[in-house]
Amino acid sequence: MLAGVFALTSSVNAAGIDGAYDRVSLINVRTGEFPEAANRVGLLIFGQGHYAMLTMNPDRRVLSRDAAKSLPAAEKISYLEEWLDINAHSGRYEIDGDTLRWYREFSEDPREVGSTTSLQWRTDGDLLILSFTLGNGDRYDWTWRRRSAAEATADDDSK
Repeated sequence: MLAGVFALTSSVNAAGIDGAYDRVSLINVRTGEFPEAANRVGLLIFGQGHYAMLTMNPDRRVLSRDAAKSLPAAEKISYLEEWLDINAHSGRYEIDGDTLRWYREFSEDPREVGSTTSLQWRTDGDLLILSFTLGNGDRYDWTWRRRSAAEATADDDSK
C-alpha cells in the first residue's frame, strides 16, 4: 500500500502541478462568454496528492449575525444567496497523462461529496488551464496562475 502512495506522489511531483494558484478566469470556449463575475477570486492548492479549491465573489455583503437574523424574509434569502455563491471542495487527486481527477472528500455542495471529476489539464508558463465539458457539450477553460515563492512568503508575513 505504501508503494502505491509513493507512486502517486512521485507521478504528481513529476507532473509539476504541486503548488498554489490564483484564479484568473473561467470561459465558455464555444460562446466566448465568462459565466462568473469579473472580480471573482479563488485559490487552488495541490500538494502531496491532495487539493483544496475555493472561488467566490469578494464583494459579498457583510452583516453582523444579529443584523442578518433581523432581515425580512425576502432580503434574508437574497443575502444568503450571495453568501452561497461559492465553489469549494477538497480531497485527493491523481494525474494520468493530461487527465486530472479530483476525488471530492469535502464540498460546499453535499451532493458532490464522494464524487469524482475528470478534467483535462495543461500548463502555459505559470498558467494552469483546466478544461471540462458539461452535459450540454459546452467546454470550459478554467485558468489559474501559479503563485511565486515570494507571493507565498508575503501572504505568510501578512498574518
